[in-house]
Amino acid sequence: MFMDDRLDSAAAGAFTRVSVDKAEVEREAVIAMLDRERRSLPASVMGLGMLAVGVAMMPNLLPMTLLLALRLASYIYTRMAVTRLEYLIRTRQPAKGARRVMTFAMCLTGITLGLMLWPPPPEASVVAVNLIRGVVIVTATLVAVTLAGLPQARDGMLACFWLTTIAFFVVHPHMQHPALLGILALIVIGIRIYSANTGLHIRSAAQMLVENRQLSEDLADALAHAEFLSWRDPLTGLYNRRKLFEETRIERSPLSRHLLTIDLDRFKAINDTFGHGVGDHVLIAAADTIREWCSRLSGSGDHQGFRLGGEEFLVLTRGLTETQVSDAAEALRESLAAIGSQFADHDGLNVSASIGVAAWRFSEPLDDALLRSDEACYAAKDSGRNQVRRAV
Repeated sequence: MFMDDRLDSAAAGAFTRVSVDKAEVEREAVIAMLDRERRSLPASVMGLGMLAVGVAMMPNLLPMTLLLALRLASYIYTRMAVTRLEYLIRTRQPAKGARRVMTFAMCLTGITLGLMLWPPPPEASVVAVNLIRGVVIVTATLVAVTLAGLPQARDGMLACFWLTTIAFFVVHPHMQHPALLGILALIVIGIRIYSANTGLHIRSAAQMLVENRQLSEDLADALAHAEFLSWRDPLTGLYNRRKLFEETRIERSPLSRHLLTIDLDRFKAINDTFGHGVGDHVLIAAADTIREWCSRLSGSGDHQGFRLGGEEFLVLTRGLTETQVSDAAEALRESLAAIGSQFADHDGLNVSASIGVAAWRFSEPLDDALLRSDEACYAAKDSGRNQVRRAV
């Protein structure tokens, strides 16, 4: 497969993704929920404080203090479960077990909130009773809305809260007004509906976040692809002529520089005899040979290969002596001549190259150096091809 085919398929793949990763949307929704839970910490602490005030005003102080202690223990356990879940989610580790622990913690929250509605004795202060009930309802609402990103945990909390209040009515029917049970049922249903709508908004925002992030990544890939193609030959992957002039426009290297103009011999005959498909594969093999040859070169500078067009290539070397360049150019010629062995199934296909070498003098325009290396390459062709010639 050719270089442009690989690049085009990669770029096309980036823009054909129309669906988002549901797991990633779920992760962002949970992270949003955890952020909301962290921000609600002051309100939770304030709610516990107000419960403590209400309990202190109750005549049955001892049992209510025990229930408040259970509520505090449940809150601490929930905070630990939230911290563990957040760590696993943010580090992208499996969190199935932590989710179950979180659901269990929320069920305990529902039970302990329901227990705070323990039927008060007749002599209890109306202010204390209403304060405790109000805090419990507000806390249940706050927890349900905060847990909108975890519907299983939210529903578990509301179910346990409701079942606990029903248990009070069954055990102490004479101490609970039937209307209170109906009111609590309506409150729980309202909380559930409001929390579900909040969860939909959270998931919608999470999906938009994931889609925007994916779009940004796709755009970055497309820009990188466009930049790559603007500097690369799509067939061989070597730098193109534009890159050559862009690279050398700000050339400030103090190292010696040489240009090697490489022209494949009788390449038109290869295309005419074996077809352009085979010719393209010959060009790719030549580019791979040049690229490998550049990577093996010694010297203290960076060596770059370019495809100027057709069967013409160029190499820019840095930091090599005249002798090193001559020896390296001869080694490159031999390597290019060996390409024909890769096409043994095409009888009569021979590959060779004529190479012109020119020193790129300091302060000399690139066009002048290219002209001299081209003339040396033409001299090599005129002298019988498959050889290296140096420019004067």
